[in-house]
Amino acid sequence: MKNRLNKSLKLFALPLLVATTLNAATYDETYRVTDLNKSIEKNDNQFMDGTFQEIIRYDMIWFDGDEIDEDSKPILDEAIEKIKEYVEASKIVKVTVIGHTNRATDDKNELSIDSDTYANGIQNWFRYSMDTNESLDMSKAFANTVEDVMVDAGIDNKILFVEYRGGVDTAYTEATTEGRDLSNRVMITIYVNKPVDIDSDKDGVFDRFDRCPATPRGSKVDKNGCPIDSDKDGVLDYKDKCPNTPKGVMVDTKGCPLDSDGDGVVDYKDKCPDTPKGLIVDPNGCPVKSTLKLNFKPNSDKILKESHPEVQRFAKFLKKNPAYSAEIIGHTDSIGKAVVNMKLSQRRAAMTKKALVAEGIDASRLTTRGRGELDPIESNMYKAGRKVNRRIEVKLSFKKK
Repeated sequence: MKNRLNKSLKLFALPLLVATTLNAATYDETYRVTDLNKSIEKNDNQFMDGTFQEIIRYDMIWFDGDEIDEDSKPILDEAIEKIKEYVEASKIVKVTVIGHTNRATDDKNELSIDSDTYANGIQNWFRYSMDTNESLDMSKAFANTVEDVMVDAGIDNKILFVEYRGGVDTAYTEATTEGRDLSNRVMITIYVNKPVDIDSDKDGVFDRFDRCPATPRGSKVDKNGCPIDSDKDGVLDYKDKCPNTPKGVMVDTKGCPLDSDGDGVVDYKDKCPDTPKGLIVDPNGCPVKSTLKLNFKPNSDKILKESHPEVQRFAKFLKKNPAYSAEIIGHTDSIGKAVVNMKLSQRRAAMTKKALVAEGIDASRLTTRGRGELDPIESNMYKAGRKVNRRIEVKLSFKKK
């Protein structure tokens, strides 16, 4: 404010405030914009719809000529920061910016000195004079100036409701020029709508608190409305086909533990990783093995009739496990010459291979070897021990990935 309008003058003028100033400078449930002074183009007469959670009225923004008074700038800055704070908090905010001026003097009731005398004419010449249109234009300029500052500061003008009211609502006595100047002001009021508690995605968290809108129906969510990952495997519960996966277990896009070798046993339980496809595995993911127990008469490579079911059983096992190859190893007892026993063991292995091929096993999967009397499993001093040593053993193998 100009030097002549110092703070002491403001303090002196405050008691002279017109009683209706606050009501005239803000909207309340009875407020209606008249056609005469309406200048809020965006006001669709629904401004008061809903319930306000908070209404903040700021001190007057005074003007020094066409510029905002230096003492009033901090008030405007405070209002701008508060608006930004509410907008960032996703609150619905409306802001009224209402321009005012001192009263116009084109009303005949204002002409207290009305005489054709020369003296009164001179007095009228020096009287303060501003018609209604000038008053409205000035109040509009004041309001628009404040609006421009707010928009430049980043306030969306869609939430600003600007009105200019001219000299309809004077603030101070008009007995002095200083008093008239104090009526040149802008009133700012922030209206914060009371939030409507809506839960659009039906997850139990109201939209105004929901940081993850549009959560799929039925999803478990946290306090922020975001889907949760209960087993911490990186796949949200509503997508997780394998809930309760142990902590630290690698999972696929469906949240299920990986089975890298495709053997039906998930990796974290698989004690034999990289098992080739085509092998039956046990619950630990390890390949199931099988033996072939065949016995022979002394000095003979003929498979006993009673051993044929054993050949068939082993052939069936190989068919179910196509990744396996089998080395057939023949053994003898120690009766006779070692060289003869070695050749006999080789013939026994060859006869066994022939029997398996007859059962449908590809010969390429089978190899033979003779060990003669080198690997007894019982003592050759006794008849029972020698019978057990006349045998066939198999060694299973497969190529790892």
